Amino acid sequence: MSSSPKHSLFRWFLGFYFRLLCILAVDLVVTLINGQVLGLASKYEKPIATLIGMGVVLILFFFLFSIIDRLTKFVLKMTVDIGNFLVFRKSAILLILCGISYGIYMLYYHTWFGVWPKVNFALR
Repeated sequence: MSSSPKHSLFRWFLGFYFRLLCILAVDLVVTLINGQVLGLASKYEKPIATLIGMGVVLILFFFLFSIIDRLTKFVLKMTVDIGNFLVFRKSAILLILCGISYGIYMLYYHTWFGVWPKVNFALR
């Protein structure tokens, strides 16, 4: 496949979109960790619980930044390679990314409000 401007723009968009999804996923994990740290405050002194939480977040981010970069490059390469076999490859790739976005939305909703969102498909 040639490296046309359209192709490179699409690759850039996929990389950008996947990084956004990774950032949201990492923030979701940090939100869950924050909840656990608040639970630690009942077992430990608050300053100790705070230090434990900060340490966990630092360790998480330290490893995740390099993993996200490698994962982004790998997923981008695999997505484009697999997309070459699909008839509507760009549409299929965007549909998959939208599905992942929706899944992250559902997890955020559940994390913040404690219930799963009600999904109604009204067909008329």
